Amino acid sequence: MLKSGHLSLMSDRGDSTLLRSALGLIREEQQYYQALFGLNLDKELEVRFYYNPDKVGSRLHRVPYWSAGIARAGSEIFIYGRNRNQWLSTLKHELFHALLGQNEVSIPVWLNEGLAQWHASQMDWGGFMALGTATARGNLIPLVDLDVILSFNHKRANLAYAQALDATRFLLKRHGESILPYLLRADELGFRERFKAEAGVDLINFEIAWREKLEQQFWFFKISRIPGVLWAVSPLIVVLAWYLKRRRGKKKLEEWDQEESVQDEPKYFA
Repeated sequence: MLKSGHLSLMSDRGDSTLLRSALGLIREEQQYYQALFGLNLDKELEVRFYYNPDKVGSRLHRVPYWSAGIARAGSEIFIYGRNRNQWLSTLKHELFHALLGQNEVSIPVWLNEGLAQWHASQMDWGGFMALGTATARGNLIPLVDLDVILSFNHKRANLAYAQALDATRFLLKRHGESILPYLLRADELGFRERFKAEAGVDLINFEIAWREKLEQQFWFFKISRIPGVLWAVSPLIVVLAWYLKRRRGKKKLEEWDQEESVQDEPKYFA
């Protein structure tokens, strides 16, 4: 175990190198949170890394099978993903959730998860493809439905996280990072009212504008809506390719026959 002030870090393998790296990351994040959000991560926090998730026991009751880490009430973080190269990135993600928990900030899940991914620089090709395909097929999940993201299966969760990140990026592109301290507040004014006051648009019209942006961004994905047509013409494409190749080969053989029929004659130069 490594303890420093209000922070306690531990690993089921006693990995001191990992714990020191994690502590350094948390210290950096504390400064960043104060500078960008005006929030402090200064209450008791326990961070646990598990090489063997079976040792977690009942602590992870009702946690989705596809998760790599989880933060609870701003006081506990568990990291247990199979890809250990991403553990510090996962910690960075979960620290943001812990920050909101310690400061009693309540925001929609889509923005909570979107900001956590944005801050941890998390985005993969699979999420991009899922977002493009869902946009083209009209299968996007309403942002309000992301409130129950922990009940989703792996495929739906992958799309949900991709949507959360993209909607958050859209918000920051339109209004800049300077809007965040105003949105991440714990006061009597509800998030909907605060969002409308700061963004100049309500959540419904914000989502409409974001979806319109996706339609423009992923227009080329619309071909995925007609897979039957592609499958229907693919045999014709194969036959045509075979015919052209055979014709080209036959023409080449004829050229060789003509060359062999011409007698070699001496060439003279003046």
